[in-house]
Order: sequence, then structure tokens, then C-alpha cells
Amino acid sequence: DFYKKEIIMWSWELLTEVWKLDKERLWVTVYKNDDEAEQLWQEYTDVSHDRILKFGNKDNFWEMGETGPCGPCSEIHFYIGDDLSKQVSTGVNRESEYRELWNLVFIEFNRKSNGQLEELPMKHVDTGAGLERLVATLNKTDDHYKTDLFLSIVKEIEKISGKNYSFQNGMPHRVISDHLR
Repeated sequence: DFYKKEIIMWSWELLTEVWKLDKERLWVTVYKNDDEAEQLWQEYTDVSHDRILKFGNKDNFWEMGETGPCGPCSEIHFYIGDDLSKQVSTGVNRESEYRELWNLVFIEFNRKSNGQLEELPMKHVDTGAGLERLVATLNKTDDHYKTDLFLSIVKEIEKISGKNYSFQNGMPHRVISDHLR
């Protein structure tokens, strides 16, 4: 019983009012043909209009597979770089200094086996907010495994294995931590 307008408003409210993320670090992307989502971001949030960017199928159209439910999406990105003046729109979806926090998928279509999109009689939202990405952002760290979500596990792995997190670039520690949590 909610759709684009509500999820856009609620996601922005949660990120900026509840969690108090710096609006000057947030960027929003919308699907290239989704003028409705772009207008909703402009009308119902205070995101700077020059921080609402349009992307194509690769970045802003969600599909589960070759057929089935799908639709345009809107993503919220956070600039994790040190110097706010170095933010550029061309970095979003391209550079590691822009962390995707949340994906708002607007399930509008069913893709048939011939590739044709048919409009669904009921539209809905599927959101994907990465817990680890959000915790890393709130903890102001660039490594998901150095957050309070994982740090105690990593420390115990170091203790048991005798290997520091830097061993093999932390890969064994991340794999074990991810499975243990």
C-alpha cells in the first residue's frame, strides 16, 4: 500500500533525519526513463537537484534474471572521501569513494521470454539496504569488517589463528567473519 513517493520520502528521512548522515555526501540515481522518480526526489526531499543523476540499464534497472519481475530502481550513494570539494557526479557508480547504501527497486514489469516488458497489475517496492555498508558509513570506516558488527569476530580469528587481519589482505578473516555472523 505504498510505492515510489513513500519509499523515497522514508528512505531520505531515515538516512538524514534519524541517522543524521551528511546530506552534502549523499547522491541519488534514477533510471534514465524514470522521470516520476526524479520528480519525487526533487519534490519530496531536500536532496540537491544536481545530485540526482540518471543512469541506464546496467546501474538502474533491476532484473532477477532473463525473465520475471523487474523494474527501474533508484539508488542512494554516500561519498566516503576525505575532501568534500573533490566530489564529482561522474564518480557515482564509477569510483570506490562513492558507496551505494540503498537500492529502491520499483517492480513494475514482468519480462517475458521474448524480452518484452509487460506492465504488472500491482506494482511494489523491493529495497536493498546493505547492513554492512550502513554500519561502515555510520561508523565512519571504509572497511565493513572493521565495524562493531565484525570487529570482535575478526579479533577472535586473529587470536585463534595467530594471523593479523592484514594476512592475505584480510580475505580469510572476512570470509570466516561473514559466515560466523
